[in-house]
Amino acid sequence: MGIVRFCLVIMLCFLAHNLVVSQTQIAQDSSEIDFVDFRAVAFLPFFSQLSVVTGMPTPRREIRMREIAVDNINGLRWASERLKNQGYNIELSFFDEIVDSLGNPLWKSEDVIGKDAVFGPLQQNQLSRSLRVIERTGADHVILTQVNEDLLLGSDAIRSIIPSKPYAIDLIIEALLSKHSEDNIIFIMTGGTDTKLENYFLSTLKNKIDTAKSDIPHMTVIADTLMFDTVHGTRNSVGSLAEKIDFYKRNIVVSVAGRSARSMLSNLQVEVQMNDSSQIYVYSHSEIRDLGFIDVKFLERTHLTIPVSGSIDWSDSTTISAVKQFRVMYKTDPSKYVLKAHDAFLDAFKRKLERELGEMDYSVLPQPIETHYDWQQLQQFSGYVNKSWSLETFNDGHWCITDTLESLHDFIVPEIDEDGFFIDPLRPFTEYNPRNPHARD
Repeated sequence: MGIVRFCLVIMLCFLAHNLVVSQTQIAQDSSEIDFVDFRAVAFLPFFSQLSVVTGMPTPRREIRMREIAVDNINGLRWASERLKNQGYNIELSFFDEIVDSLGNPLWKSEDVIGKDAVFGPLQQNQLSRSLRVIERTGADHVILTQVNEDLLLGSDAIRSIIPSKPYAIDLIIEALLSKHSEDNIIFIMTGGTDTKLENYFLSTLKNKIDTAKSDIPHMTVIADTLMFDTVHGTRNSVGSLAEKIDFYKRNIVVSVAGRSARSMLSNLQVEVQMNDSSQIYVYSHSEIRDLGFIDVKFLERTHLTIPVSGSIDWSDSTTISAVKQFRVMYKTDPSKYVLKAHDAFLDAFKRKLERELGEMDYSVLPQPIETHYDWQQLQQFSGYVNKSWSLETFNDGHWCITDTLESLHDFIVPEIDEDGFFIDPLRPFTEYNPRNPHARD
């Protein structure tokens, strides 16, 4: 096994070196062309100077970063090939973002000057180190990974392609206020890595409610009311959620915690399944869809609604053709890193044309496949974030765009018959209703 891993490391080093050399050669050859439509450079973690000692443990992190780097290379080259097929001259070069043993970068500012776009670096420490150097060249700087948005405040030529999560929270809040103003909304707080998002949810919702309910001067979000309640859970627990469920109202459970709180989400599913006599809808983080333990019955019963930042339209013939092209090039299907790099490259090329040619119909250009872009400048003279989000709801066995579904029916308050048993309004003529454990048999 050690020999196999060592060989894998050597192969990855060789592949990374060859890719850098070949792409640099492409850049040199393209200089002989009279006109180049788009010049781009990418800084990726190849770890080309990494030493692997025989008998020592394999450096897993470095190998994984190399794999991600190769995925990004494949995505960028895939996009450039699609543009070349339409007659555009593309210059694309790659450099190792990792410094040498003396701490010196393996690239210079001259490698960036004159470029239309710069992609990367992927690692936060390398990104912070190179940020000002890239900024001074005036190139369009595209960040391919999730970063602290404070990094984007220094220049209006920098942008992060990863959709900004606060805009997803805004969509959830809008849906709550427009569709569930009369329902029992319960917000589960877990703390930890999701504290910032949870505080943003609370403060934004409070402002929205204070504006919408200005005739109720003492309305606050954190107070225990019939309209909104907060449950203090943890990453492993839903807290006192069971006590907050109201049988006489439609209950809307909201959590913005991601996979770091997977144990809490598992317990949320169990709690909903146990309380099968109440009507419960759930709004959650987009990552819940990728958790393997989430049951379809839970999705159907709660009409789970999540924010989604991108999806592939497999009914589009152009998309299918592009993916087939990738399969021919690399004998595999594109990974999520391939898709992100591919879509970012095409978007950067389109924005360059928009700056030079103005408003035109650019639909004839190759289009991004998965990621959608809706750029929002954080503040004046600052960078941009991607705010492209939409809500999807699990309905009738599949995911649907939430806005395409019919509006919710009014909640029917349960009634009690003369013997003290609950009457199910959906099946009033049935003596026994398995949906309601309080009904008579």
